[in-house]
Amino acid sequence: MKVSNINTNGINQITAALGLSHKLGQYHFTDAMLNAWASEAEESFDNGNGMCFEIKSWDSATGHTEVVIITADGYDIETLNDE
Repeated sequence: MKVSNINTNGINQITAALGLSHKLGQYHFTDAMLNAWASEAEESFDNGNGMCFEIKSWDSATGHTEVVIITADGYDIETLNDE
């Protein structure tokens, strides 16, 4: 089984995306909140939908749903043995 993990670069990508696209801006979010966004992206990846998360329209600076994609250097993939 393969498990994805957002790394520091990925957290930085999330922070930057929230700064650009979330109406509350990047400085609103605590480390725990950033980790929650990362968990959402990891779950999306693990479900075969890519390493991404959505900023809902009511939370976005544009008023439209924004899909944030984490690039490959923003996460690591670990293979676990199924025993």
